[in-house]
Amino acid sequence: MTGNRADRRAAGHGPGRPADDRYGRRPERRALAPAVLAAVVLLAGLALLGADGFLWIRYAVAILSLIVAVFVWQARQWAWLPVPLVIAVLWNPAFPFPFAGKPWAIGQLVAAAALVVTGVFARRPAE
Repeated sequence: MTGNRADRRAAGHGPGRPADDRYGRRPERRALAPAVLAAVVLLAGLALLGADGFLWIRYAVAILSLIVAVFVWQARQWAWLPVPLVIAVLWNPAFPFPFAGKPWAIGQLVAAAALVVTGVFARRPAE
């Protein structure tokens, strides 16, 4: 071995070889960011449960869960696809379900956890 450590590192990461090739490429979790954002909206929606402002929570959750569904579809993780689709249907503001009370509040928490779990496990190999 000749040269110092900086020379050896520079030799291993030339223009044709990316720096993260040494340990392999990590899988991409593209659905995680919109899933976490939807979970935050769902948790914030607990304060507006039953109020007129909850309509905006429904819009945000439905749109973000459909975005998660698109990323899960692109990752070809078919087992996780029903989770964001069911959440998008249940929180749909155009044709709302008349849910109220404690079961709806528990549903908010369950949906938030389900979206985050879906975002974590729906990953695709790096390109």
